Amino acid sequence: MKLFNYCILFFLLVSSCKKEESNAPIFEEKYGEGMYIITDMGVSFYNYKDSLAEVQSQIYREVNNITINDLKKIKFKGDNAYILGNNYIVIVDINTFEDKGIIHGFLHSVDFDFASPNNRLFVVDKDDSKVKEVDLNSMQITSDIETGDSTRPVFILSNSYKSFVLNGGRSSLETKDSTVVVIEYRDSLVSLANFAGSLEVGDNPSSAVITSDSRLQVLCKGIYDPINSSNNTESSLSSINQYSNEVYSTTNLAGIYSADNLITNYDNSTCYFTAEGGIYSLNPTNLNTNSIVNINSDVINTIVESVAINDSTTIYYQMLYMNDIDAPNSIYKYNLTLSSFVDTLILDGDVRAINFY
Repeated sequence: MKLFNYCILFFLLVSSCKKEESNAPIFEEKYGEGMYIITDMGVSFYNYKDSLAEVQSQIYREVNNITINDLKKIKFKGDNAYILGNNYIVIVDINTFEDKGIIHGFLHSVDFDFASPNNRLFVVDKDDSKVKEVDLNSMQITSDIETGDSTRPVFILSNSYKSFVLNGGRSSLETKDSTVVVIEYRDSLVSLANFAGSLEVGDNPSSAVITSDSRLQVLCKGIYDPINSSNNTESSLSSINQYSNEVYSTTNLAGIYSADNLITNYDNSTCYFTAEGGIYSLNPTNLNTNSIVNINSDVINTIVESVAINDSTTIYYQMLYMNDIDAPNSIYKYNLTLSSFVDTLILDGDVRAINFY
């Protein structure tokens, strides 16, 4: 009789385990390499390598049955995607988009970058005038670095051991800013989070890249008021030694106002940016600028795409993806090599960011 009871008990336990296993969610690997688009409605995915692909909308909500709001940027590290909201960061598996946790504790988070060692994030908190260090193992804020009283930091870019934080300022002579804060985050293999100085650049720095000559190039918006132009100042570019922090030069970009969203091409030899009146290219060596298209845009990104002509021949093109402020749910695909538009994507909401994994 005891043996019979033990057998019944064992059967019930096994049945219960199988039932729990069958109810566990299964996350399909449907994403990974491709283009990720942040809109005011959520996260969309587009497989740019597939000529027949269509935009997949609301992929986070579809996978996790949760809605996330007020999103701004998406960046990647390893097998994870990090999605920036107004006061939080969501981490997901890049292949399945399964939610892996949320980091809270920001007033108005506007940008972030990765720091090593010890698996950390530096998050720019604009309304708190701080950069907040996040331990990704504990998902907690562990320290912060002040960028100055009411400095409104807007952008961060890191090299192998330090980060540069741009204080964006405001659109008047009285409220403009011209500073870049330097944060050292490692010394050999020792983790740091130390204020290391402040650099003077042009009016209202907005974005930055590191170009093929290893210089940090900081794009500055200047001051632009379309109603009252008396106080307007041209946009400028500041060239900086990223290792010694020496500012080599700050040069006005003649006739260009409200420049922002500086990016580079595949080998960091050519830059592109948005400004009043359209999108421009910039040669970082001689600072020559050229108008590419006259679309009002505030979101751009580039990637090299391949086209197979036959079994033995493949042609590579540099593609520029851009939004359109006047048609905010559209993304245009522009072939920089051929100087022609090749496609239009329609999104479920207003486009806020584009990034590639």
